[in-house]
Amino acid sequence: MKTNYRSILPLAVTTFLLIACGQQKRDTATATSHPTDSTTLAAITTAEKEKQALLYHEKLMAHFGADWIERESDPDLYPDYYGGSFIDNSGNFVVAVTSDMEANRQRLATILGGDDFKIERVTYSYRQMMQVMDRIDAFLVDSSMAEEHPVMAHFAGAYPDVMENRVKVILTEVNSEITGSFKRDISGSPMILFEKGEIPQLY
Repeated sequence: MKTNYRSILPLAVTTFLLIACGQQKRDTATATSHPTDSTTLAAITTAEKEKQALLYHEKLMAHFGADWIERESDPDLYPDYYGGSFIDNSGNFVVAVTSDMEANRQRLATILGGDDFKIERVTYSYRQMMQVMDRIDAFLVDSSMAEEHPVMAHFAGAYPDVMENRVKVILTEVNSEITGSFKRDISGSPMILFEKGEIPQLY
């Protein structure tokens, strides 16, 4: 039976935002087992920065569209300059852009109402990554596609990796036959990276 992996996409942005947060919280938990004034202050500062970063994220997404929660996986929600956003290990809000960094910093500062964020240059826009995700979804739900298709038989998931600025495609086996079939029948985009992994267990 074919599985539609679209259901994981509405959590994509939040997932990437929280990856660094989770690591920071683990670091903080370790530090607080031997508390000092400096580590306690650092933990408070990082927590405050993370809180601000989440507010920035919501404000930016709301700027893209008032209905952004429902449309989070819609490529048309995102402007061409936007490459995604995440929170780094220090709690900073980081926005990736595909063009002029200074012009986009000014644009983002106006949208966010503050300038305490970081910016980095990337090759691919988030819109482009989500367009590739749409092509993957279309393949997965195509009823004419045989279950024995190399990709269908080995597909374990896919997601837009904002920090690496690539679409990660997870396969239970990675070889030239499977990746060649993917490039031929789904997308040959250079933004795609193949990784070996397991099919997630549904409970």
